[in-house]
Amino acid sequence: MVKQIPALTGIRFIAAAAVAVSHGGSLFLEGTSLTLDISIGTLGLFGMSVFFTLSGFVIQYNYGTSIADSPRKAIPQFLVARIARIYPLFVVLFLVELLTGPMVWPWLLGTPRAAEGFSSHIVPFQLGMIQTWFFANVAGVAPVWQYEPIGIVSWSVSTEWFFYLAFPFLCPLLARIRTVPAAILCAIGAITIELGLDAAVLMLQSRINLFALHAYGTEAALPNWKNSLILWIVYFAPFCRVWEFVLGCCLAKLHELWLAQDFRPPRALLDTAVVIGVVAMAWVFWFTAHKPPFGASMSLFDIARNNIALAAPVALILIAAAQPVSSAGRLLSARWLVFLGEASFALYLVHLIIYQRFPVVRWETGSELFGHLAALALAFTLATCIAILLHFGFEVPARKLIRGCFQAASPKQRGQLVRWGGVGFVTLIVAAATYALRAETRDAVTQPGISVVAGTYGGNCRWVSARGNATRALAAACGGQDECTFKVSADQLGDPAPGCAKEFMAAWFCRGDQAIRSSTVLDERGIVSTLQLSCNRLSTPNDTRPKHRPGP
Repeated sequence: MVKQIPALTGIRFIAAAAVAVSHGGSLFLEGTSLTLDISIGTLGLFGMSVFFTLSGFVIQYNYGTSIADSPRKAIPQFLVARIARIYPLFVVLFLVELLTGPMVWPWLLGTPRAAEGFSSHIVPFQLGMIQTWFFANVAGVAPVWQYEPIGIVSWSVSTEWFFYLAFPFLCPLLARIRTVPAAILCAIGAITIELGLDAAVLMLQSRINLFALHAYGTEAALPNWKNSLILWIVYFAPFCRVWEFVLGCCLAKLHELWLAQDFRPPRALLDTAVVIGVVAMAWVFWFTAHKPPFGASMSLFDIARNNIALAAPVALILIAAAQPVSSAGRLLSARWLVFLGEASFALYLVHLIIYQRFPVVRWETGSELFGHLAALALAFTLATCIAILLHFGFEVPARKLIRGCFQAASPKQRGQLVRWGGVGFVTLIVAAATYALRAETRDAVTQPGISVVAGTYGGNCRWVSARGNATRALAAACGGQDECTFKVSADQLGDPAPGCAKEFMAAWFCRGDQAIRSSTVLDERGIVSTLQLSCNRLSTPNDTRPKHRPGP
């Protein structure tokens, strides 16, 4: 039995709280402050990077040696332990959402089922925790957005499940790391590989965008974001994020080597690493809030901030926090924080369910913002209390029951369980892959003339939250035409950010094009502006785009 590191449990609550506050910000704090909007949104990216890197550290620290020494015995025990940890509460909350959401109640009441954001075909993939392993456009959205609100957060469960299945294959390689320099080089290598993947996406984004447009429709291409193929690649897909998990594994190896050598890094060195990590993350937050929003193309920073740009600084904090002599280790080992960290998974799964029971409106003044902050604090506190009850009242007993039943089974019964479970899981993966390939149409763009990809009004003021808010209006006015003049008016489109000089950005595609066309016009003080869309000549962005993001 390895010695537990309380600080790692404490930082789990920090990560869960960051994600919960980020989601709460999109519901409770949407108002007139762009910097507040973006900074709170970036908290969610930070939380996920902590989860994935921390997961690699904890898994390697707890199971790496046993799997490397005795794989046939340790691997089934490891997988059962992981299933017992993440599956019971996830499947219960998912079934509750399924039975009280868009599947059962419309059938009982005789009302139409939701046209977008729901498909019964995704149920097996959700229950098998493989919904992020494949990209598809189902019922108008990607599988990771199905079955709100539990579906929005359960994507990370699917991605983590991929990490767990990959870990036994990583163990023999990790076991060969026997020196501190090798562990450090391994960690740097994991960072470099993920950054290299981001650079590859940057260089190939035009081709990726074009493929997504033809294979899955306009919603899967930039400048759309929520359902885009590029977002799936750099944020949701386990094939990219697995390197953050590997980074955590390398950090655990470094920690193990220090323990084996009875080496205790100086407190000053550890605290310096934490300061560097915090400053690096603060720069990511600051630069995100002050750079112009991406349009039909993204910079390397736009891509990397979704994964390694935050995971690399997190790694410095984790390796320091694992040492009890560090200031971070002492702070994160506080009893109350460790107690809350035990219930962090339940908080992560349940917080959106609680939030959506609260009324949400926009704020316009400072006093209204204070009230919304109070509502968010109340909702977060309620979600935390319910998470604690779920953890100790359901999670812990269910975990003990599953692990106890597996331990009590005979070797023959365990073997049969592993074999049948493996066959069933492979069958599910094949079915998911087949379904995802069927969703690819190969020629989604069929109409002549202009095919509107996206229309965004005020994206420079509301950033991601406004993206695509004018797509339907633009498509209704210009879809199918060879030439179109679109009038940009807040009276018709609504005002997403009062008091801000808003841009209108249009992106469209014409059959035979090798790239998506885009153009931007600035609508200052609500004055009606016009934007030209054409399939007869190439369009370039207008010169009215400001060099810096206008303030609200």
